Amino acid sequence: MPQFCEMCGKPGANKVAKIAGAEMTVCDSCAARGEVVEEIREPTRRERIIERKREEPKIQEAPKLEEVLENCGELVRHKREELGLKQEELAQRINEPESLIKRVEHGFVPNLKVAHKLQRILHVKLTEVSEGTEQEYVSGHGSGELTLGDVIIIKKKPE
Repeated sequence: MPQFCEMCGKPGANKVAKIAGAEMTVCDSCAARGEVVEEIREPTRRERIIERKREEPKIQEAPKLEEVLENCGELVRHKREELGLKQEELAQRINEPESLIKRVEHGFVPNLKVAHKLQRILHVKLTEVSEGTEQEYVSGHGSGELTLGDVIIIKKKPE
């Protein structure tokens, strides 16, 4: 977009000059009336493209939430028995108490950290990634009670 001279109004102002104590953007002929402080050049095509990319808003993807599968306990028990491991041995391998393994096998949904440990040792998929849309949310802290973070994520379902 062409700049206009602040003195005469003609298009093509390409210099900043100090005229009568004031700095102004002026054309070549008006710049001769004062002292040129700076030459203004048109940005190159590449510079314009870079600037345009900076201005473009970033499109954000819906957040992906990793969840522990509901049938996690059944999968853990089946795979543990298949590998010939006792609950105590599995607990030692993942560095967690044996009581946690027992609770998981009886239907307790573990947090992601424990699920990842079990996945690594048992070579079985216990989690899935889902889009950040309305969904059921299982508390990740393991007590079964809702935390403030749980409440923020839950979206109210129409009654």
